[in-house]
Amino acid sequence: MPAPEGFVELRAGGAVGWIAADLAPLGLEPFWAELVPLPSAKGRGGIGTLSLGGHELVVRPYKRGGALARILRDRYTGPSRARRELEVLAALRADGVPVVAPVAAVARRQHAFWRLRLCTERVPDALPLPAFLAAHPELRRFTAEAVGIVLKLAFAAGLRHPDLHIDNVLCAVRGDRVRAVLVDLDRAVVQKPLRPGDVDAMLARMQRYAVRHRSKLPAVPSRSETMRCLRALGLEGAARHEAWRRIAELVRKAQRRRRWLGR
Repeated sequence: MPAPEGFVELRAGGAVGWIAADLAPLGLEPFWAELVPLPSAKGRGGIGTLSLGGHELVVRPYKRGGALARILRDRYTGPSRARRELEVLAALRADGVPVVAPVAAVARRQHAFWRLRLCTERVPDALPLPAFLAAHPELRRFTAEAVGIVLKLAFAAGLRHPDLHIDNVLCAVRGDRVRAVLVDLDRAVVQKPLRPGDVDAMLARMQRYAVRHRSKLPAVPSRSETMRCLRALGLEGAARHEAWRRIAELVRKAQRRRRWLGR
């Protein structure tokens, strides 16, 4: 399978990577350098920064969640997971969706398993949505609109994300505007067209995350800000209120299911 457009596939010993063409001459090893921790990053830990070839990169080592986390931690059976996320990011950017710019997906084998890293361009001064809302309360209205626009573009491009949540949105001040971009699209796919139920499920997942982690997050969108986000998604009047009701019902069902499973 050829490398994604603009990337070069490199192999060396038990390592493989897909590197942006301008950084390919560096080889694979520099992408495994020790990382400078990134305190504002969200995720399972280990996310850091790396300066290479004039680029400031955010590097995310892949780590498992769920039942396999304690057993396999950061070990995978192959390198394909990192490559797939790079391909999704590249495809969305080509379709005009604001996502972080992919720079490299690298993997190296250790015994029977692989360890993976994804490298993306760092967005200067960007914060995850909850932290951005807390840091810039005067921009909450504009932030809701920016988030709605980036989601509208992503859904139109066919993004299907099984674990989309509000920490997947980075926001930054750009002049008198707010810029929003999507980050961490692990396990996502691009497949047009989306069904209405697909969009509802992803929006409900975002809302459920906000409700579940409200006490731990610096800030969460209010109902009025969520409605403004839905308007930026292209929903007007009755359609917007009906979408809110559908999403709220999906959240309630998920909460009931979680309580039942926890008993």
